[in-house]
Amino acid sequence: MEISAKQYQQYQGKSVPYLLKLAEKHFNAYIRKRDSNGGIFQCISCAQHKSVEMLHAGHYRSAGHHAAIRFHEDNVNGQCSRCNTFLHGNESNYRLGLIKKIGEGRVLQLEATGRQRHKWDRLELVAIIETYKNKQPLTLV
Repeated sequence: MEISAKQYQQYQGKSVPYLLKLAEKHFNAYIRKRDSNGGIFQCISCAQHKSVEMLHAGHYRSAGHHAAIRFHEDNVNGQCSRCNTFLHGNESNYRLGLIKKIGEGRVLQLEATGRQRHKWDRLELVAIIETYKNKQPLTLV
């Protein structure tokens, strides 16, 4: 996404760590909207239907160790607080749920991309913020 000089200018003076947190806030809010339906969601890991109060934007591959896919929509899905927090991501079941959702080929591609190194810069982060600030999930009719 291209951003205008005006959009970029409003983030002048903000540190990269601040922009990273803001990008994460808007991106995760989008994921929670995308994966909820009428106040409920299905956890990617345990497949249980739960209330959105338990909905986390759970990463298949951790954001800290796989920066290249931190903001990749395939890498982040609705996950219940139990699986995400108490089961430390419930990774093996997450992978099975992800294969069911996007297919094994895309999962393998995601895993390969996740092994690449990446350092976020200000322009990328501002573009992510602006992209996800008002992005609405597609609705299937």
